[in-house]
Amino acid sequence: MNQVVSGQWSVGNRWSSRLFGLALLLIAASVNAAEREALALEGKPGLYQRVLTRSGARFSAVPGQAAKGAELPPLSVRYVYARQRIGEQDWLEVGAAVRDGVEGWLPATAAMDWRQTLTVAFARTANRQPALFFRDRASLTGLLESERLVSEVERLRSTIQSGHSPANFPVLAQEPETYIDPNQQFYLLPILGFEETYLESGHTAMLLNVAAATLQAGTSEITPHQIQGANQKSATDYRTAVVFVIDTTISMGPYIARTRDAVRRIYDQLKGSPMGDALSFGLVAFRDNTAATPETEYVSRIVATLKDGRDPAEFLSRITEVKEAKTSNQGFNEDAFAGVYDAIENIDWSGYAGRFIVLITDAGAREANDPLGRTKLGAERLRLLAQEKDQVADGSKIAIATLHLLTPEGQHTHAMAAAQYRALSRWGDAGALYFPVKGGAVDEFGAQVDNLADALMKQISGIRAGQMLAAPAAEDSKATAVERETARVGQAMQLAYLGRERGSQAPRLIDAWVSDRDLLDPTQKTLEVRVLITKNQLSDLQETLEAILKAGEGTFMTPKDFFGQLRGAAAALARNPEQISQVQVGRLADVGQVGAWLDDLPYTSQVMNLTETRWLARSYAEQQEVLDAIEEKIRLYRRIHDETARWISLAADAPKSESVTTIPLDALP
Repeated sequence: MNQVVSGQWSVGNRWSSRLFGLALLLIAASVNAAEREALALEGKPGLYQRVLTRSGARFSAVPGQAAKGAELPPLSVRYVYARQRIGEQDWLEVGAAVRDGVEGWLPATAAMDWRQTLTVAFARTANRQPALFFRDRASLTGLLESERLVSEVERLRSTIQSGHSPANFPVLAQEPETYIDPNQQFYLLPILGFEETYLESGHTAMLLNVAAATLQAGTSEITPHQIQGANQKSATDYRTAVVFVIDTTISMGPYIARTRDAVRRIYDQLKGSPMGDALSFGLVAFRDNTAATPETEYVSRIVATLKDGRDPAEFLSRITEVKEAKTSNQGFNEDAFAGVYDAIENIDWSGYAGRFIVLITDAGAREANDPLGRTKLGAERLRLLAQEKDQVADGSKIAIATLHLLTPEGQHTHAMAAAQYRALSRWGDAGALYFPVKGGAVDEFGAQVDNLADALMKQISGIRAGQMLAAPAAEDSKATAVERETARVGQAMQLAYLGRERGSQAPRLIDAWVSDRDLLDPTQKTLEVRVLITKNQLSDLQETLEAILKAGEGTFMTPKDFFGQLRGAAAALARNPEQISQVQVGRLADVGQVGAWLDDLPYTSQVMNLTETRWLARSYAEQQEVLDAIEEKIRLYRRIHDETARWISLAADAPKSESVTTIPLDALP
């Protein structure tokens, strides 16, 4: 009986075991299918192989079979899941997402491997000719080495303008004459290859092999008829905003009054004219840390918004109420960066194509690592915030001009403050809008404020009349530095405005060569390097930096324990649980995926390459400076992440985490 029962159970167990095993296989297959992951780059776990599709690429369901379905847009970014060779043809299994995103197979000839995430964007157009894209490297290098460079370039541009180019013409396309903001008219110019060359001028240029694609159909060849007439476009709705950020500490009363007089004069000029709505003013007042000196009353406050500034009486009434402080703050430096931050972030700039912040101060600013500073941001980070402001909306980037009063009392701070404000006021290829006022003389200051206001009025008048702005020549002895530099920035803002109004697009072409410097004026950059980043990658960067910051803050009393804490953080962030025991942290970049990602870029980070030895060799203040810089980046990444309109999907069915944007190289940690 026992044997029979045992036998029956034995049979049942065998069937149960088989069914159970089959179920496990089905579950495993389901899990594997759901968790398929793109191929990693060799030696780069967590970083994946990607390709850019060529024109005419279409998916095949099975490698080796004929393609079906619609063509993919040129330069679509796809992850590689598998590689297979069928006969003499290599095939790629690709998808739009890193995980569970397989879409089909492509012949390898229908795509280009793209290891780096580097792309380029057109530099803001000012004081240079549009960049030319050449059919091949030889055409570009031959031109640069030609003894007749100037006449040859002029001949090429003349042919382009004529609209009749021969079949063997060496130029495929040219950059539009108006500026294209990649966060409004998204375009992709991935770098496929590059070489460095030395020019007879003594400059070094990068010759870039790029591909190009736009979300909307751009121009496939040169289209000069689209360019002609751009300079004649009027802009009756072009408006400019100026927000003064004024130091209101003790001794600043005369400068506040003189600024009020300059604004009143402009209002009087605008009264009753067709340009009555063309210019609006705002005002932010700043002092210093109120915890250190309560009598200071405030760190920064908005006195008048741009909406207030549309009403002359309202604005002048508000500025009249601004008085200098009655007591001194702690030390000579003040929190100028708090005032600039409020002007960038807490003023509504929408509706203005020209955007200027004018900082007026006689003191240096409290730096990011100053315990009395409110923003914990440095000059470079504030400038980056101004450049990134509302790129996806209807305005230009904000230019920051600084009128630095070189008073005798602040002589010991002048060099340091000048370096800060030059960095803060740098704007593209226009240089720095930094204007020192010798001796802090009120009369000279007033003349500079008047020059600035007059220059802006002249710009607006010209733009609304359909004229293209031009900066005064360097040899023009009558033009002041304020007029020259402001005109350069104004010209770039006008071109950006025209680019938005005309819907200017990058030329749509595949595989061309371009110089990153102007062909005839190598001091001018034609392109700026940017990094294409997904939301996932940005989140990884932010997560990594937060882990480093937490470790730094947790060991500020015992810096020798910092790298020990980092090893724990690195283990927690490890993508593969099997690799946790193998995690080594020789530098900050070894935490998370940052190091592997940065190593593939032509970019050296002094912060992320810090080793334990170098960390311990730094003073407490220097260590804190590193942590402050990391905290600034975290804030910047949060801001970029939350600007939903700037994120672009490069594939219709890609998850939101694979949406992309581009960021400047200096936004990396």
